[in-house]
Amino acid sequence: MFETLKQIPDLGGPAQPLLSVRGLIKHFPLKGGLFGRSPGKVQAVAGVSFDLRKGETLGIVGESGCGKSTTSRLIMSLMQPTAGEVVFDGLTVGSRGLTLKEYRRQVQMVFQDSYSSLNPRMTIEEIIAFAPRVHGLDKRASLAAAHELLAAVGLNPDQFGRRYPHELSGGQRQRINIARALALRPRLLILDEPVSALDKSVQAQVLNLLVDLKAQYDLSYLFISHDLNVVQHMSDRVLVMYLGRVVEVGPVDAIYAGAAHPYTAALLASRPSMDPDRRCTEPPLSGDPPNPVNPPSGCHFRTRCAHAEPVCGEQGPALAAVGDAHFAACLMAQHNGGHSRSLRAQPERT
Repeated sequence: MFETLKQIPDLGGPAQPLLSVRGLIKHFPLKGGLFGRSPGKVQAVAGVSFDLRKGETLGIVGESGCGKSTTSRLIMSLMQPTAGEVVFDGLTVGSRGLTLKEYRRQVQMVFQDSYSSLNPRMTIEEIIAFAPRVHGLDKRASLAAAHELLAAVGLNPDQFGRRYPHELSGGQRQRINIARALALRPRLLILDEPVSALDKSVQAQVLNLLVDLKAQYDLSYLFISHDLNVVQHMSDRVLVMYLGRVVEVGPVDAIYAGAAHPYTAALLASRPSMDPDRRCTEPPLSGDPPNPVNPPSGCHFRTRCAHAEPVCGEQGPALAAVGDAHFAACLMAQHNGGHSRSLRAQPERT
């Protein structure tokens, strides 16, 4: 298979990001207004920007409804953004630089629901072989590719190739989804909650498989999850989202050792601990996220933040550097941000 269908080579060198997301916005208009007018819009994604380096795993975390999955679908071009652009290895997606077919050849996605993402009327080998056939391989070569990928994800092709999705367990179906995603030799896998529907023992097996496949096939990962322990194990960097916005991004060790944004700190404090001395008696974060139709002014997290001050409602903080490649969108993390806990700029030496 891979002698015919090879991974598309690197275009811009290791210094150029594999994926660049710039100002991504997605609004969903509400229905039910007078005379067909929309009474408002849901601001699902509001100006998300980040880079994914080649060979990197970037974890995306946040509460349910923060825009993680919508962002992944926008990146995958499964829906059209209201504004913003996606650049893959220096080429803008959807323009003359990189067509959607060429982009999908290099970027694949693994979804959370392993069963609904598989065609129940096709055998496992047919499911995996379908995409290579669309991209030019004949039937014999595509089936040989399917068998090779089944073996790569730890399933015996002779035993599982002719089965149907309903005959497999959840962990086995997720392995099939991973094999199908690898069938076109992509360079980037978007993993949207790939193990959240599996029990813990199977989760560990699938996560270890993803680590091995990343090295074997020279992949980069965009890893979306609500499980902070899994993200810490898998990621090189972490991006934290709240109400459709990026509130913190940085190396995994720096964020887990000292979160600069109060929301990130609350998420980390909510993790269950086996150490009795580290268990919380009070919830680290209270209340529900604000309505995305009418979000609060200024910092969107101020309605749930224990450190909020009047200045937080007057200006929305931008991402500011708080360390080496570590950024946070909080007035407390900015020099002279106006907050009583803001960092103070050092006076210039004469």
